[in-house]
Amino acid sequence: MDRNTVTDYAELQLFASLATSLHFGRTARENHISPSGLSRAIQRLESEVGADLFVRDRHSVRLTPAGQALRQHADRVLTDWALVRHEVRRPDAGLAGTLRIYCTVTAAQSILPGLVAEFRQGYPDIHLALDTGYAADALDLVAGGEVDAAVAPLPARLPSPLTAKDITTTPVVFVAPTAAGPVRVAIERRRVDWSAVPLILPARGLARTYADRWLRDRRVKPTVYAEVQGHEAILSLVALGCGVGVVPQLVLDKIALQPAVRGLHVRPALESFRIGLCVRKRSLSNPLLEALWSSIPSPLPAP
Repeated sequence: MDRNTVTDYAELQLFASLATSLHFGRTARENHISPSGLSRAIQRLESEVGADLFVRDRHSVRLTPAGQALRQHADRVLTDWALVRHEVRRPDAGLAGTLRIYCTVTAAQSILPGLVAEFRQGYPDIHLALDTGYAADALDLVAGGEVDAAVAPLPARLPSPLTAKDITTTPVVFVAPTAAGPVRVAIERRRVDWSAVPLILPARGLARTYADRWLRDRRVKPTVYAEVQGHEAILSLVALGCGVGVVPQLVLDKIALQPAVRGLHVRPALESFRIGLCVRKRSLSNPLLEALWSSIPSPLPAP
């Protein structure tokens, strides 16, 4: 590349951010650049690479094979660049740069502020780029290097490239509508026939795994009303009286639909989520990520 190195790193960071969000407007806002400026930076990179990095149409943005290859390169280069900057930085200078964090909307509101409060006070020049989405996607995004860290439910065994610190736990619960109707009648029987109760289940993820295990252990062949992405959407269908859902208690406690839905006490209870901060082991060489990791006590005090 024939321009100065700092400019190249800045454009590579813009590319990495866009490769994560796949949204030009959001990336421009998060990186404090105009949409036209972001487009020009990507065009310059595409010219240097000699290939299109993104496929853009009216409804979506996605990476090309060349874009996927550059994303892996960008992840390595930006991690090494952050390490070099840390090593040569003046002793009186603080850490600066960007950390990409992923979590659900509920976790962003109820867990993340307390988790990073001490970190933000100690490292005010580290910019947090927050992306929200489905919990089931979190570990794959970390493992693929699309984000630096995620607050997410943790399986009993993490994929080998990852490590995590436990933050809190929350039960996973069955949730029923409070309004009168056939679903309420079904779950208020003295002996609930679970095979006759319409269930609204997560399409994938740990909550679905726990629900399937609970039903299998009780030899219940479920009547599935819907399989839904997102716990908030499950609760919306429950509030409408469509069936009984399965969600983390943490989501139930924070939802605005609380008066229209209620948790059910079942025996045995569903398994609980362990929620933790998850990162790639090798990414802890990044001084920004190591600073965040070190700011979280281990073990954490009981919630």
